[in-house]
Amino acid sequence: MAGELVNVPDLLRAWPWERNLNEHYEEAKAASLEWFTGFQAFDPKSQDAFNRCDFAKLAMLAYRYGDIARCRTSTDLMTLFYAFDEYTDVEDEFVTRYMADILMDGLRNPDKARPQGECFLGEIARQFWALGRKTSSAMAERHLIESMQLYVDGVVLQSEDRTHDRLRTVDSYWALRRHTSGCLPSFALVELELDMPEEIYRHPLLERMRDCALYIISAGNDLYSYPVERARGHALHNLVTVVMHQMDVGPQEAADWIGAWSDSIVRDFLECRARLPSWGVEVDIQVKQYVDGLAYWVRGNDDWSFESQRYFGTTGEAVRRTREVFMPPRVDALDARLPALRDDIAGDVERLKIAGMQIEVGDGLAG
Repeated sequence: MAGELVNVPDLLRAWPWERNLNEHYEEAKAASLEWFTGFQAFDPKSQDAFNRCDFAKLAMLAYRYGDIARCRTSTDLMTLFYAFDEYTDVEDEFVTRYMADILMDGLRNPDKARPQGECFLGEIARQFWALGRKTSSAMAERHLIESMQLYVDGVVLQSEDRTHDRLRTVDSYWALRRHTSGCLPSFALVELELDMPEEIYRHPLLERMRDCALYIISAGNDLYSYPVERARGHALHNLVTVVMHQMDVGPQEAADWIGAWSDSIVRDFLECRARLPSWGVEVDIQVKQYVDGLAYWVRGNDDWSFESQRYFGTTGEAVRRTREVFMPPRVDALDARLPALRDDIAGDVERLKIAGMQIEVGDGLAG
């Protein structure tokens, strides 16, 4: 298959937060892995692929704060995401909805026994939060469940897109990707030991910083995962694919566009941080910890992308050093079943609104 060697931009070249690995990494990894393997959810080959991804490292690079109990919860959430994604990546929207409802019921009812013979996602979600809620603030629990509902709803719509070969525009892609990324539930765990007033959590500057963080993380994930997703036939829901089609460019031009766009989002995050007001010493300490938590998530996700074998196998450190990645060509050069790109933002937005999702048309074209 034809392709080209692409120079992938460093999206965090202006990011002031440095790499930080939580001291509880090894302990949290061992406990979480023992817990998950007990479900026997994967065959040996798939379990090995999961192990090589090292999602515990992602959690412990992203979550700087927290004792071992909270670190275990954060690591278990990454495992839950992976299991749900793997089981739904090959399903249509109807089976995905069935699995999504089971997962959410388990999350909302951690004290309720699951039905005999049910898909294991209900039990893994139940056990995850039965443990996690013991060290969670009420605020974190509320935000986790709210954002997890939006996440699974987004994955259902992603399955529908896949079933119908729907290729989105940049704006309508971001309207969905902000939920399928799983960033918002992940950010909720930054709050495990915090208890900020809701009106401060919902302050426009903090809302914008959450969005900026998830945009940067998702853009990086899409850049790094594009070759793997193409190989698996899952590149339709990827910013690289969307930019190449909408702007009629190749992989290098798409990577350059994403890099420039991400630079503008980084500046936006830093400017919002500088403009945060003071709410008094006690609240300001929590706000700073929360903002740092978002920022370390951005940094940690980028570091994990190269330090695990999720995207680049054993060559991650070389890719981080050279920034060179072999990328396949545009999807339409290989996959003739894809329709021409249609500018159907209005229809997409209406469908997303029906699903209760927040729409911010225009963010995708910033920069």
